[in-house]
Amino acid sequence: MPADIGQGWGGGALASEQVACCFEGAWVLGFLRDESPNLNYGAAMLPKYPGTGQRGNLMFTVSWSMNASSKHKDEAFQVLEMLTSPEAQQWVLERGLALPSRRALINNPYFQKTDREAIANRIVFEGSADGYVMPFEFGQYGGDWMMPINQALTSVMSGQQTADEALREAQQRLNELIGK
Repeated sequence: MPADIGQGWGGGALASEQVACCFEGAWVLGFLRDESPNLNYGAAMLPKYPGTGQRGNLMFTVSWSMNASSKHKDEAFQVLEMLTSPEAQQWVLERGLALPSRRALINNPYFQKTDREAIANRIVFEGSADGYVMPFEFGQYGGDWMMPINQALTSVMSGQQTADEALREAQQRLNELIGK
């Protein structure tokens, strides 16, 4: 775990060359550029499950929302239009902050560049078009749903449980959370 080697997250562990890989979002690219400019890295799609041929994935883009009961919906909508405009999303993309929220940027010239950041962003962004990414929202559970999953991952990576044991326990805790 990153904390075991004096790091606060996977990106820090990768930048300090204490691990061979990490599972992070596009935000790691700007961090690597600034903190470890000589690090030779790349991005890869997650492997396909042999049973289905489908690939797992997690895609995080910037999400902008408006309160349904806002007294200023028109103004809020104008702000949302500006924040998600192709120009604003181009800025987000080129700074390594996140993947753009618009599919319209898939053929963006930025993705044709040959530097590590552009290549890594292109690989990840193309993964969103493989047909296996589904929308997700935290809904009424907020971030509480992540705790059993994070604990299961930690348990498996630290050798305290097998993957099957950790998944069973996480599923039980998630069922309790949602009242099943």
